[in-house]
Amino acid sequence: MKKLSAIVPAAGTGVRLKSKTAKPYISLNNKPLLWYCLKTLERSKKINDIIVLSEKANLKRTENLVKKFNFKKVKAVVAGGATRSASVYNGLMALDDDTDYVLIHDGARPFLSGELIDRCFSAAIKHKAVICGVPCSSTIKQVDKKLRVLSTLDRNSLWQVQTPQVFAYKLIRCAYESFRDKKAGAFDDASLVEKIGQKVKIVLGTNRNIKITNPEDLKIARAILKTR
Repeated sequence: MKKLSAIVPAAGTGVRLKSKTAKPYISLNNKPLLWYCLKTLERSKKINDIIVLSEKANLKRTENLVKKFNFKKVKAVVAGGATRSASVYNGLMALDDDTDYVLIHDGARPFLSGELIDRCFSAAIKHKAVICGVPCSSTIKQVDKKLRVLSTLDRNSLWQVQTPQVFAYKLIRCAYESFRDKKAGAFDDASLVEKIGQKVKIVLGTNRNIKITNPEDLKIARAILKTR
Protein backbone atom coordinates (compact mmCIF):
# COMPACT_ATOMS: atom_id res chain seq x y z
CA MET A 1 0.00 0.00 0.00
CA LYS A 2 1.46 3.34 -1.07
CA LYS A 3 1.75 5.96 1.66
CA LEU A 4 0.09 9.27 0.79
CA SER A 5 0.81 12.29 2.97
CA ALA A 6 -0.88 15.68 2.70
CA ILE A 7 0.63 19.14 3.01
CA VAL A 8 -1.78 22.01 3.62
CA PRO A 9 -0.41 25.55 3.11
CA ALA A 10 -2.44 27.71 5.50
CA ALA A 11 -0.32 30.74 6.23
CA GLY A 12 -2.55 33.32 4.54
CA THR A 13 -3.00 36.67 6.24
CA GLY A 14 -6.39 37.67 4.82
CA VAL A 15 -5.23 41.07 3.54
CA ARG A 16 -7.16 40.79 0.26
CA LEU A 17 -10.18 39.63 2.25
CA LYS A 18 -9.99 42.95 4.12
CA SER A 19 -10.24 40.99 7.34
CA LYS A 20 -8.55 41.53 10.69
CA THR A 21 -8.73 37.77 11.16
CA ALA A 22 -6.03 35.69 9.45
CA LYS A 23 -7.48 33.75 6.54
CA PRO A 24 -7.35 30.19 7.99
CA TYR A 25 -9.52 31.25 10.93
CA ILE A 26 -12.15 33.31 9.13
CA SER A 27 -15.59 31.98 9.99
CA LEU A 28 -17.50 30.17 7.27
CA ASN A 29 -20.85 28.95 8.60
CA ASN A 30 -19.50 28.93 12.16
CA LYS A 31 -16.40 26.91 11.29
CA PRO A 32 -12.91 28.26 10.56
CA LEU A 33 -12.05 28.16 6.87
CA LEU A 34 -9.18 25.73 7.46
CA TRP A 35 -11.54 23.24 9.11
CA TYR A 36 -13.21 22.33 5.80
CA CYS A 37 -10.26 20.86 3.92
CA LEU A 38 -8.81 19.27 7.06
CA LYS A 39 -12.12 17.52 7.68
CA THR A 40 -12.08 16.03 4.18
CA LEU A 41 -8.43 14.96 4.42
CA GLU A 42 -9.07 13.44 7.85
CA ARG A 43 -11.95 11.36 6.50
CA SER A 44 -10.11 10.15 3.40
CA LYS A 45 -8.99 6.53 3.60
CA LYS A 46 -6.15 7.37 1.20
CA ILE A 47 -4.48 9.98 3.44
CA ASN A 48 -2.06 8.64 6.04
CA ASP A 49 -0.96 11.87 7.70
CA ILE A 50 -1.16 15.64 7.34
CA ILE A 51 1.30 18.51 7.72
CA VAL A 52 -0.30 21.93 8.21
CA LEU A 53 1.77 25.00 7.29
CA SER A 54 1.01 28.01 9.46
CA GLU A 55 2.20 31.58 9.74
CA LYS A 56 4.83 31.56 12.48
CA ALA A 57 2.89 34.04 14.61
CA ASN A 58 -0.17 31.79 14.48
CA LEU A 59 1.44 28.40 15.18
CA LYS A 60 -0.22 28.03 18.57
CA ARG A 61 -3.58 29.11 17.20
CA THR A 62 -3.39 26.52 14.45
CA GLU A 63 -2.32 23.82 16.90
CA ASN A 64 -5.31 24.71 19.08
CA LEU A 65 -7.63 24.44 16.07
CA VAL A 66 -6.29 20.96 15.32
CA LYS A 67 -6.82 19.88 18.92
CA LYS A 68 -10.26 21.44 19.22
CA PHE A 69 -11.61 19.55 16.22
CA ASN A 70 -9.67 16.37 17.00
CA PHE A 71 -7.86 16.06 13.67
CA LYS A 72 -5.91 12.93 14.52
CA LYS A 73 -4.11 12.64 11.18
CA VAL A 74 -2.36 15.98 11.59
CA LYS A 75 1.19 14.93 12.34
CA ALA A 76 2.58 18.42 12.81
CA VAL A 77 1.92 22.12 12.41
CA VAL A 78 4.99 23.64 10.76
CA ALA A 79 5.98 27.29 10.41
CA GLY A 80 5.76 28.58 6.88
CA GLY A 81 8.46 30.54 5.09
CA ALA A 82 8.61 33.92 3.37
CA THR A 83 6.87 32.55 0.27
CA ARG A 84 4.46 29.74 -0.48
CA SER A 85 7.27 27.73 -2.06
CA ALA A 86 9.43 28.16 1.03
CA SER A 87 6.50 27.03 3.17
CA VAL A 88 5.86 23.91 1.11
CA TYR A 89 9.57 23.05 1.28
CA ASN A 90 9.36 23.20 5.07
CA GLY A 91 6.40 20.83 4.87
CA LEU A 92 8.28 18.40 2.65
CA MET A 93 11.15 18.33 5.13
CA ALA A 94 8.69 17.40 7.90
CA LEU A 95 7.45 14.26 6.14
CA ASP A 96 8.65 10.76 7.00
CA ASP A 97 11.20 9.20 4.66
CA ASP A 98 8.83 6.33 3.91
CA THR A 99 6.32 8.67 2.26
CA ASP A 100 5.57 7.55 -1.30
CA TYR A 101 3.29 10.34 -2.55
CA VAL A 102 2.50 13.88 -1.45
CA LEU A 103 -0.83 15.67 -1.88
CA ILE A 104 -0.60 19.46 -1.62
CA HIS A 105 -3.86 21.32 -1.11
CA ASP A 106 -4.52 24.99 -0.34
CA GLY A 107 -6.07 25.51 3.07
CA ALA A 108 -8.14 28.28 1.48
CA ARG A 109 -9.98 25.82 -0.80
CA PRO A 110 -12.79 24.52 1.44
CA PHE A 111 -14.62 22.31 -1.06
CA LEU A 112 -12.15 19.47 -1.51
CA SER A 113 -13.89 16.12 -1.93
CA GLY A 114 -12.84 12.60 -1.11
CA GLU A 115 -13.67 11.58 -4.66
CA LEU A 116 -11.22 14.15 -6.07
CA ILE A 117 -8.51 12.96 -3.68
CA ASP A 118 -9.03 9.39 -4.90
CA ARG A 119 -8.87 10.33 -8.59
CA CYS A 120 -5.76 12.48 -8.21
CA PHE A 121 -3.97 9.81 -6.18
CA SER A 122 -4.83 7.04 -8.64
CA ALA A 123 -3.55 9.19 -11.52
CA ALA A 124 -0.36 10.07 -9.61
CA ILE A 125 0.51 6.40 -9.15
CA LYS A 126 0.49 6.11 -12.94
CA HIS A 127 1.89 9.51 -13.97
CA LYS A 128 3.99 10.61 -10.92
CA ALA A 129 2.80 14.22 -11.18
CA VAL A 130 -0.88 15.21 -11.25
CA ILE A 131 -2.80 18.45 -10.89
CA CYS A 132 -6.51 19.09 -11.03
CA GLY A 133 -8.15 21.89 -12.95
CA VAL A 134 -11.03 22.99 -15.12
CA PRO A 135 -11.08 24.13 -18.77
CA CYS A 136 -11.07 27.90 -19.27
CA SER A 137 -14.50 29.11 -20.29
CA SER A 138 -13.52 32.75 -20.88
CA THR A 139 -11.45 34.24 -23.67
CA ILE A 140 -7.90 34.93 -22.44
CA LYS A 141 -5.84 37.87 -23.72
CA GLN A 142 -2.08 38.21 -23.34
CA VAL A 143 -1.15 41.83 -22.60
CA ASP A 144 1.96 43.93 -22.07
CA LYS A 145 2.80 46.07 -19.02
CA LYS A 146 0.68 48.91 -20.37
CA LEU A 147 -2.32 46.56 -20.71
CA ARG A 148 -2.19 46.55 -24.51
CA VAL A 149 -3.29 43.27 -26.04
CA LEU A 150 -0.48 41.23 -27.55
CA SER A 151 -2.47 38.17 -28.57
CA THR A 152 -5.60 36.15 -27.99
CA LEU A 153 -4.83 32.70 -26.62
CA ASP A 154 -6.63 29.57 -27.74
CA ARG A 155 -8.83 28.76 -24.76
CA ASN A 156 -9.30 25.20 -26.01
CA SER A 157 -5.77 24.48 -24.79
CA LEU A 158 -6.00 26.45 -21.54
CA TRP A 159 -6.94 25.11 -18.12
CA GLN A 160 -7.47 26.89 -14.81
CA VAL A 161 -5.35 25.00 -12.30
CA GLN A 162 -6.48 24.15 -8.78
CA THR A 163 -5.31 21.98 -5.93
CA PRO A 164 -4.92 19.22 -4.87
CA GLN A 165 -1.70 18.52 -6.71
CA VAL A 166 -0.20 15.08 -6.10
CA PHE A 167 3.39 13.99 -6.74
CA ALA A 168 5.73 11.10 -6.10
CA TYR A 169 7.54 12.24 -2.96
CA LYS A 170 11.07 11.88 -4.31
CA LEU A 171 10.08 13.81 -7.44
CA ILE A 172 8.57 16.84 -5.73
CA ARG A 173 11.37 16.93 -3.16
CA CYS A 174 13.96 16.86 -5.95
CA ALA A 175 12.15 19.68 -7.75
CA TYR A 176 12.08 21.88 -4.66
CA GLU A 177 15.70 21.19 -3.77
CA SER A 178 16.80 21.95 -7.35
CA PHE A 179 15.35 25.47 -7.22
CA ARG A 180 15.43 26.27 -3.52
CA ASP A 181 18.11 28.94 -3.84
CA LYS A 182 17.09 30.18 -7.27
CA LYS A 183 14.40 32.50 -8.56
CA ALA A 184 12.56 29.79 -10.44
CA GLY A 185 9.34 31.72 -11.03
CA ALA A 186 7.11 28.99 -9.60
CA PHE A 187 3.42 29.74 -9.86
CA ASP A 188 2.43 26.46 -8.26
CA ASP A 189 4.08 23.24 -7.12
CA ALA A 190 3.75 21.67 -10.56
CA SER A 191 5.76 24.53 -12.09
CA LEU A 192 8.91 23.31 -10.37
CA VAL A 193 8.28 19.74 -11.44
CA GLU A 194 7.88 20.92 -15.03
CA LYS A 195 11.22 22.73 -14.80
CA ILE A 196 13.09 19.48 -14.10
CA GLY A 197 11.52 17.89 -17.18
CA GLN A 198 8.68 15.87 -15.68
CA LYS A 199 5.41 15.76 -17.59
CA VAL A 200 2.36 16.70 -15.50
CA LYS A 201 -1.05 15.11 -15.97
CA ILE A 202 -4.29 17.09 -15.48
CA VAL A 203 -7.30 15.54 -13.76
CA LEU A 204 -10.69 17.23 -14.15
CA GLY A 205 -11.55 19.23 -11.05
CA THR A 206 -14.76 21.07 -10.28
CA ASN A 207 -15.93 24.68 -10.46
CA ARG A 208 -16.93 24.43 -6.82
CA ASN A 209 -13.31 23.95 -5.80
CA ILE A 210 -12.81 27.69 -5.38
CA LYS A 211 -10.02 29.44 -3.51
CA ILE A 212 -11.08 32.05 -0.96
CA THR A 213 -9.13 35.17 -1.85
CA ASN A 214 -11.46 38.16 -1.65
CA PRO A 215 -14.80 39.04 0.04
CA GLU A 216 -16.78 37.98 -3.03
CA ASP A 217 -15.33 34.46 -2.74
CA LEU A 218 -16.70 34.19 0.79
CA LYS A 219 -20.17 35.06 -0.48
CA ILE A 220 -19.88 32.35 -3.15
CA ALA A 221 -18.66 29.85 -0.58
CA ARG A 222 -21.63 30.54 1.69
CA ALA A 223 -23.97 30.10 -1.28
CA ILE A 224 -22.34 26.76 -2.13
CA LEU A 225 -22.76 25.55 1.45
CA LYS A 226 -26.47 26.27 1.29
CA THR A 227 -26.80 23.81 -1.59
CA ARG A 228 -24.96 20.95 0.15
